[in-house]
Amino acid sequence: MRQRKAIERSEPGVRDGADPEDLHRFRVAIRRSRAMIRASRPLVRDQLAGLDRELRWLAGVTSPVRDLDVLIGHLRDLEPELAPDRAGAQSIVAALELERLQRRDALLLSLDTLRYRELLARFAEVVPTLQVAAPDVSLEHLARKELDRLSDSYAALGPNAPDDDVHAVRIRAKHARYAAELAASTRGERFEELADALADVQDVIGSHQDAVVAEERVRAVAPEEAQLAAGRIIELERGRRLKARADLPGAMKQVERRAAAAFR
Repeated sequence: MRQRKAIERSEPGVRDGADPEDLHRFRVAIRRSRAMIRASRPLVRDQLAGLDRELRWLAGVTSPVRDLDVLIGHLRDLEPELAPDRAGAQSIVAALELERLQRRDALLLSLDTLRYRELLARFAEVVPTLQVAAPDVSLEHLARKELDRLSDSYAALGPNAPDDDVHAVRIRAKHARYAAELAASTRGERFEELADALADVQDVIGSHQDAVVAEERVRAVAPEEAQLAAGRIIELERGRRLKARADLPGAMKQVERRAAAAFR
């Protein structure tokens, strides 16, 4: 119910649109809800399947606007580095801002639907009535299982792994993180520390994914007069992507150390 309340608290700010962090908090609550549903599935079976389906819809509705918020903010931060091509960078940002307005209109229409209101009502109805369908399942075992999946996914990465494969490791890290947080409710501080280390892995690969998306979007929207600026932005994003790949092994080593302490 905590995440439902977070969604409702953030909704007025999402509608207003003045602070991008409101949409970020809205999406974090959706993401946490879905991750917890996934982590608890062995315990409660399919009792939350309908809620998860609707949260997936809401995540899809909000994702385009949030992605543009992140990209626009990042490009604005880069502008001082792009002189004398700053005007070109500003024209790229202007094109993205226009797209954001269009995406935001679609988001607001979705929030006005009966489907969205029924989603919130489903939260209130389903979560308090949950019953443990598999009482012999250990939260620690679930966390271990998700961590093993992350380790396997990371081990499969080659030195020149495709960007999609790197992003898949981030998804595994997210699943492992929320499973560790769930285990921390009964197993305590060591699992909280493991969850923090997994969050760092998410952040490292998140920077990588943001760089990949930035290059794709800049290529797509840059007008002819902004090609020099676009080229410089792409160069910077490729550097950010390489740095993230270089930082990933260290972040995963920290996960291994925290996992050894948590599961000892």
